[in-house]
This record gives sequence, structure tokens and C-alpha cells, in this order.
Amino acid sequence: MKGSFKIHEIPGYICNLFLAEYDGGMLLLDSGSIADVKRVEDYCQNVLKRPVNDIKLVVVSHSHPDHAGGASVWRNKHKIPIAAHPRIDKWYYGAGGLLQHKIDCYLASWVAHRKKIKLEPILFNPRIRPDHVLEDQAELPYFPDWQVLHIPGHTINDVALYNEEEKTLYPGDCVMDVAGKLLLPVPIVFPDKMADSFDRLAELDANTIVLAHGSTIITDDPAEVFLHMKTLLEKPHNPLTALAYKLSYFSPEYRRYKGDKGESRKWKGERGKGLSNS
Repeated sequence: MKGSFKIHEIPGYICNLFLAEYDGGMLLLDSGSIADVKRVEDYCQNVLKRPVNDIKLVVVSHSHPDHAGGASVWRNKHKIPIAAHPRIDKWYYGAGGLLQHKIDCYLASWVAHRKKIKLEPILFNPRIRPDHVLEDQAELPYFPDWQVLHIPGHTINDVALYNEEEKTLYPGDCVMDVAGKLLLPVPIVFPDKMADSFDRLAELDANTIVLAHGSTIITDDPAEVFLHMKTLLEKPHNPLTALAYKLSYFSPEYRRYKGDKGESRKWKGERGKGLSNS
């Protein structure tokens, strides 16, 4: 599906959701939390006056509850295929992954509480089992005008979506806008990978950057945005952020990456499998 589209921003439970509307179908740029499915359903039916199954693909940008939580519902309830990074189901795998999943769901609820939002269900099935695996630099299934970019750092399975023709970028969580101030997501589990990802994003001609957390950025100098984000990696953590970091190292993917003494060599060697891009 190619051609002109309109991006609709739908306020979600914790993050914004974005629906790219084409004449022949729609693309949901991230699955949202399990509580967000009803919000997108309502938007399709009551605002767009289109059936929900006009959504032809749901992307999961990374493993966390506010981005992956709705995936199984979209597929099981509406039969909509899910697309995600090839290692998406490794993040919450095994005993360590189960613990990390529970912690991440708790942290998501804590964020909602801090924002004085009424608490909604957040626990979700952590097994995404994507129908389509998103290799780095691939075109999105059904929507070939969107390119997939692997941008590890926040997790090892983060992906961004870039539409070169429309100069539009959805970077998942790697850029956050809080009260007009650009901030890093919490945590940055792999800061070396995140720095490389910011360098890569700085090379894109993306005048419109739609943010899951915060307001859309309209810019003539996208490189400035991402190079600024890179400088934030050097700043010390405040006490609350430091606590969140201490609770974010149980995923087996963290141990897999950090346990390899030849980190860079290993992940570079797996580039062809879509596991790294640095």
C-alpha cells in the first residue's frame, strides 16, 4: 500500500498511538498497551467511521508494556498481523525475563500514577510471536513506503519506522518530550548501542518526528535533535531514574549482550540476522 496518507494521533493510556490512514487500509505504528486497544477501536469507529479490520498491520516498536501490550489482542480479537524485531520474544524469556516483565509492568503503572492517571490494566502476554519479522532496512509488509530501522539502546529489539517520501519518522521511545524538554527514555540498557542509534537517526531527512511520549517535532534540522539526544547519554541519573535502572537488568538479553567479552564483534557479526546495526 503506497500513496498519500494521514497520520492520526490517538492519546493512549501512557503513550500516544499513531494510525497512518490510507484509502485502502491503515497502519498502526505501535500496538500500545493492552488498555489502548479500546481507544483505537473507538477512534476507528467513531472518528474515522472505518471498521477496525481496515488496520492491515500492527507494529511493535519494542518489548515494553505500553508498546507491546496490545499485540496479542489485535491478533486474537481482530485477526490483524503483528510485525516486530526478530528477537522481540527473547526480552522476557525464562525466569529472568518473567521477573523483568513483572517489574516493567509495575514501572508502567508507576508512571501512570506519577502522571495522576487513573490506573488501568497493564499486564499482558509477553510472547508476541510476530507474524512478520522486521529485519533492519526492510520495507514494512503491506506498506512498502515505510522502512524499518533497528535502533537498539533502550532495549536490544527497538525499531523505528521511516517514511522517506513524506520525511516522517516514528522513533518509538528513543526520544521523549516532557513539558517541552527532550529527554531519554528510561532505561537506556545499552548506552553504546543507543549512541550509535542516535548517530544513525541523525543521518535521516526526517522533518516530522512523531513521538510516543510528547509532542510531534517539526524541524528543518533533524540531525540537531538526535545529536542533542546523544549528549544526554553523558548526564548523571537522578535518584528515581537510578532506581529504575537498577530494576532493568534481569532480561536474558542483557546478560547475553554484556556477558560477551567481544561485545562489538558479536553483535556486528549478527547484523545480517537483523540483530544489530552498529
